[in-house]
Amino acid sequence: MKRRFSPLGLLLTLLVVAACLSLSWWQWQRAGEKRAWLADQAAKAHAAPVGLAEALRRDDRQHLPVRVRGKIDNDHPVLLDNRTYQGVAGYYLLSPLRDESGRWVLINRGWLPRGADRGTLPEVAPVRGAITVSGPLYQPDARALVLKDTPLAEHQWPLRVQKVDFEAIGRRLGVELAPFEIRVPPEQPLGDAPVLPRPWQDITAAISPERHQAYALQWLGLGLAALIMYLVAHFRRRPRPDH
Repeated sequence: MKRRFSPLGLLLTLLVVAACLSLSWWQWQRAGEKRAWLADQAAKAHAAPVGLAEALRRDDRQHLPVRVRGKIDNDHPVLLDNRTYQGVAGYYLLSPLRDESGRWVLINRGWLPRGADRGTLPEVAPVRGAITVSGPLYQPDARALVLKDTPLAEHQWPLRVQKVDFEAIGRRLGVELAPFEIRVPPEQPLGDAPVLPRPWQDITAAISPERHQAYALQWLGLGLAALIMYLVAHFRRRPRPDH
C-alpha cells in the first residue's frame, strides 16, 4: 500500500533540528564568553589590590582584589541562609567593617553550620581590634531567586537573610554600605577568630569552556540524528516499483 508524504512529520523534524542547532550555537557562544571571562578574572587575580574608594569607582569590579583596613562591627553580623558545605546546611557569615576613611563594607568571613535546631542561630566569634582584609570583591546577581523574599526581621542580630540586599541592610545598620562584599581568602586569619571554611566558587565559573563545547557537539549530533532518522523513515515508506 502506498504511503503518502507527511508534511507534519517534516515540519516537526525541521523544528527539532532548528532547536538543536540553536542550542548548539548558544553553547559555542557560551564557550567563547567563558574564555573571555576566565581571562579577565585571571588578570584581576594577579593585579595589585585596590582600596575601597577605588573599588567603588570601578564599573567592572567583579572579583577585583581589594584591601581594606578597619574594625569589624561585632554586634551586627549577617547570616546568609541556605549555604551548604560538604553536604551540610549552614550560613555564610558577613560582618560589617568600617574602614579607616569611614566607609562601610560587608566582609564574608566564611561558612557556619546551621545546627539541628533552625530556631537557634550559631554563635559568632568576635574579631577584636583593627584588621587588614585582602580578598576578591563579590557582587551577587540582583536577579538571584529565593524561595521566599521576606522583609528583614526587626531587632534581630545576627540578622538572617535569604539574599544580601546591601541597601536594606545598610538602612538597618544606619550606614551606607558598599554594594558588594569582600570574600576573605581561605588562608587569611581575622584577628584571633577561628578561620571558617571558605568554599568560594562563582556559579558562572562552574562549567568550563570545554564543557560548553562538548554540549554544543551533543546538540549538533542530536539535530543530525533527528534529520537522519526522518530521511531513513521517509525512504523506507516509499513504495517499491511493480515488476
